[in-house]
Amino acid sequence: MAEPVASAAAGGASLAVLFVSILGPTAGPHVLIVAAAITGAMWPLSAADTRSWADGLWLLLRCTLTALVLTSIAAGVLEQQWGIPISEGLAPVALVIGAMGNGWRSVAVAFGQFAAAFVGRGGRQ
Repeated sequence: MAEPVASAAAGGASLAVLFVSILGPTAGPHVLIVAAAITGAMWPLSAADTRSWADGLWLLLRCTLTALVLTSIAAGVLEQQWGIPISEGLAPVALVIGAMGNGWRSVAVAFGQFAAAFVGRGGRQ
């Protein structure tokens, strides 16, 4: 009789291959973003003080969903500013966004200070 764990893993891999072949053209970029974001989110997860597995899962989910929302916008900016094609910028951008973890508050504060200074000058540089 086959080992249940090995059989389940083989079945899961076969199912993943089937889904990728069917949904690849449609879901390919999103799967890439999710995989890179989860990889990036492992850094803040390893440093976080989580009291339970649910806290860790919530942090991982928050980082991944944030990357899923913001990656295409940031990759579009990379393409416009530096000419890096969006298809090549998705993974690194999602990795960085996922790795920021809970560090978004400092980014929001810095953006607010920049906006206040810009408005204070009347939009002039």
